[in-house]
Amino acid sequence: MSGRPSVHSPQQSDPEPKGRLLGDVRILFAGTTYVVGGAERVFAHLVRGFRDRGYDVELLALRELGPVGEELRAEGVVCHSGFTGQQRVDPTLLPRLMRFLRTHRYEVVYFLDHAHAVFYVTVASIGSGVRVRLMPVHTTGQWGGAASLKRPIRLVRRHLDRIISIADAQRQYLVETEGIPDEQIVVIPNGIPIEPRTDAEIDALRREVHREIAGREDVKVIGITAVLRPEKNHELLLAAFARVRKDVDAELWIVGDGPRRSELEARAKELGVEGSVRFLGLRKDARRLMYGFDVAVLASHPLVETLPLALLEAMDAGAPVVATRVGALAEMVADGESGRLVAPGDEAGMAEALRSILLDPELAASYSRVGTEIVRSRYSVDEMVTRTETLMQQLLQAH
Repeated sequence: MSGRPSVHSPQQSDPEPKGRLLGDVRILFAGTTYVVGGAERVFAHLVRGFRDRGYDVELLALRELGPVGEELRAEGVVCHSGFTGQQRVDPTLLPRLMRFLRTHRYEVVYFLDHAHAVFYVTVASIGSGVRVRLMPVHTTGQWGGAASLKRPIRLVRRHLDRIISIADAQRQYLVETEGIPDEQIVVIPNGIPIEPRTDAEIDALRREVHREIAGREDVKVIGITAVLRPEKNHELLLAAFARVRKDVDAELWIVGDGPRRSELEARAKELGVEGSVRFLGLRKDARRLMYGFDVAVLASHPLVETLPLALLEAMDAGAPVVATRVGALAEMVADGESGRLVAPGDEAGMAEALRSILLDPELAASYSRVGTEIVRSRYSVDEMVTRTETLMQQLLQAH
């Protein structure tokens, strides 16, 4: 349904400004609704990051806030929601958004790449005083062959000051395949909150997680954190694991859930490894479980996959990586230095890579050290916020 938008007032005041370059800058973070997902997590980190640097930030959800939006509201972020319902066309939405934007006088709008919100808010913002519009893209195409930028976004694309690509490989795809002008794109990788721990702390947590999940400390664990959808190609991982299991006392932990769970459980049984595969489902402590991974793995098909946050988190937890060479994996995994990359669909190659790491503790430790350094130097939330802030300030000055 549509109705009067709701406004949630903050429960605490924002911190004192830190290093603001251009005085009071009002930023609206805009989307349709905020479910629990990788893109939404990154979006929330940006909201918090700009708030903590002293910017005047507010959140807009055209529909309901959703779980991530409610978290931000509970943390004191001013939130606006309920502008429209589930209908495809709402003739009252545009004039109400126009009044809203003119009243609140935002200078910057940062979108989540929701086609509905990007289209309506962009159109409504023309002539409202908004000077900068930014939108990240979180996919490299869509499963089934659809483009990353849906048609409503393409209709207003020229009004976006910059489209933010999260990896160089994705930028190349957007230019060459989707026809986005190269000069409109800037690359800013997604970031994760860094969890600095000593080697001793990581080892203790690893043993604790092994005891909790496997019931013993001496097991070798291959772990994947990914939604159970076709593009993640869990079948390849299961087949590779069946090969590894012949030589290594190992378990495969599958963290995540999705529509293909029963099918994958049946496949594990067909391969005779069901006793060594643990389907752990959705876990609020997923990042903690990653400290129990002796190897973190991703078996995705080409395209769609771009810069998987779960692998970055596993690398920060000290896990070496084995993954298919898809998306931007070659940018975040130094092949032969922080892990191994194999060709998409290469079951034997994946099995060999997993086996080599599990059977060589010195190699695993070396990969772990390099991977942790890569994440902490390139893929932190702080680095992501800093680069986004620099871009925003450059555009504001140019305007």
